[in-house]
Amino acid sequence: CQILGFDPDFSKQTELMISDALNIPMSNIILHSIHTHAGPASGTLYGCGMADEKWLKATQKDLIQLAKDAASNQFEGTIEYRTGECDIGMNRVARLYKELPYQEMIDKEVGVIRLLEKGTDRLRAVIVNHGCHPVTLGSNNYTYTADFPYFTINKLEEIYGDDVTVIFTQGCCGDIDPSDRGNFEATQRNGERLADSVMDAKFEFKNTNEYIKCHAAEVTLPLIPDHTKEGFEKVKEEALASCKKSIAEGYKPSFGHLQMEAVKVVWSDLCIQGYENGDLMTEIHPVIKKWNVGDLVFVAMPFEIFHELGLKVKEMFGKGKTVVLGYSGGVYGYLPYGQMYDKSIYEAKRAHQYYGHP
Repeated sequence: CQILGFDPDFSKQTELMISDALNIPMSNIILHSIHTHAGPASGTLYGCGMADEKWLKATQKDLIQLAKDAASNQFEGTIEYRTGECDIGMNRVARLYKELPYQEMIDKEVGVIRLLEKGTDRLRAVIVNHGCHPVTLGSNNYTYTADFPYFTINKLEEIYGDDVTVIFTQGCCGDIDPSDRGNFEATQRNGERLADSVMDAKFEFKNTNEYIKCHAAEVTLPLIPDHTKEGFEKVKEEALASCKKSIAEGYKPSFGHLQMEAVKVVWSDLCIQGYENGDLMTEIHPVIKKWNVGDLVFVAMPFEIFHELGLKVKEMFGKGKTVVLGYSGGVYGYLPYGQMYDKSIYEAKRAHQYYGHP
């Protein structure tokens, strides 16, 4: 889906409805989002707009129909896997530290899955996987767009022709942003550079077996609240005072500061209510999926995953044959990892407020 990401509950419900409609296990379904920041509000992210319920219901209906259409459009074929390199991204966390080579602290790999028709080897579809935040346009953009993936898909469709379906999937981009940012010209440059990397990708293998196995595992992750009830009450009081001061002074020092403080008010109030009602969120239950499709491995997680964890997963299951998908089955928030964990300010220490986690 060319959106920011769905709530985990919405994703689970939609996957269940698709499972019922097609009579297949939920483990065989991955509802994935590319995480464009230029899409409509599609889930819970306090301070960043509210998802329209009518739109969500219509989108859910469309997703179920798309799954039905796909099931009725099957063909016998083989999978060919290629890998390339692309460096449109940079490590936005490492960039905060002058001593770190932030341009190099990324996963440059581009995974290219080519679906070929059996007997003719006619190319039917191309699935691209790469990890980079689709945020080229920044916060001043008010146009709905897939950001750079649109231009990647557009260029590849021009090359391959209308009868080849091209799909972009998001990798582990939790700490990765484009280096080139600002306008649609930069967006086009990023997208077309990625398309060029797809075309230059080197052959890795063609599936030699028909083995398909889909696994799904629910894990329990504990959440440690930042404060006691009294601590959250203090946070709320201070944040509310900061909001009032900013408004009185004409949104100084910036509207972004006002938004951040307003989110603190909402977040702390939710946590106070949680303490009072005895239902404070103390754990989450993400579902991780692993598919073996012939020689190819897919790993899908419902997080904004830091690139180092993506590299670790590829090492675990085989570099050159593993595709890691973030934003799959909903989004619980960031999953910081590695040397950037302690260095990240927003991702590890503040982003959970926007998701409503204590």
